[in-house]
Amino acid sequence: MSDLSWRWVSASVTGTSHTVSGMECQDSHFCNEIQTPEGPVLLTFVSDGAGSAAKSAIGSRLVCDVLFDKSLEFFRDDGRVSQLTLRLIANWIQFFRDEVILQAAADGLSDRDYACTLLGAIVAEKAAALFQVGDGAIVYTTQPNEQTPTLAFWPERGEYENTTFFITQSTFLDQMQFCLIPERIFELALLSDGLQRIALNYQTKTAHAPFFSGLFAPLRMTPKRDALALSTKLAEYLDSPKVNDRTDDDKTLILATSLDSEFLTEKRMDVSGTR
Repeated sequence: MSDLSWRWVSASVTGTSHTVSGMECQDSHFCNEIQTPEGPVLLTFVSDGAGSAAKSAIGSRLVCDVLFDKSLEFFRDDGRVSQLTLRLIANWIQFFRDEVILQAAADGLSDRDYACTLLGAIVAEKAAALFQVGDGAIVYTTQPNEQTPTLAFWPERGEYENTTFFITQSTFLDQMQFCLIPERIFELALLSDGLQRIALNYQTKTAHAPFFSGLFAPLRMTPKRDALALSTKLAEYLDSPKVNDRTDDDKTLILATSLDSEFLTEKRMDVSGTR
């Protein structure tokens, strides 16, 4: 049984444009650690509801719930992260689409009214499955002292500016991005498109390292029992003028680390040879 254990913070915050118009936050997210036969597994999902879709907030919440339920079923049947595939995750998304179609028919609406994107990361000690439909970003590190996280996929944009692809579309599989990483991930972040301009470097199509280093630092030094309190501070930061001056969209961010300050100190001592 692995002793890998995660600490995380997460928040979804209503954008200023939605606040002015009286709209609710259309982003949703889920983050938790579950116990499986291969040890602890971190489940993280972010969904951004389309601003033009009347029921997108419901859609974004529903897909997070569905993926959590499907993940539990998979691991209860002794599944392992290394066995996850694009087709399997696509089947889970299709189950969500079927639920949306039924809900839309009952409400006299169309599935387009529930349009939302999806980011997902399912992480065990020695493997991680990352997947994405639409915009937003997933970044991660595979080394304990890595200063620049890796960007899993460049955000997918639609045919026109400020458009993207949604998991409610029948063609979602054509735009679905997936990768299986056969090694340990030390730190992970998922963010909705409201933070892209701050968190990504559009010239190099990479993660903007200073954005993440400043946010991960306090999480590494916080005991797991106290990490939840940091989510309140994260929400305050996402709703601060520093962020709102650069984006008026809804904003979601999940940060997760398996590192702590003592571990990092030990690693630095090992590398320097002074231990």
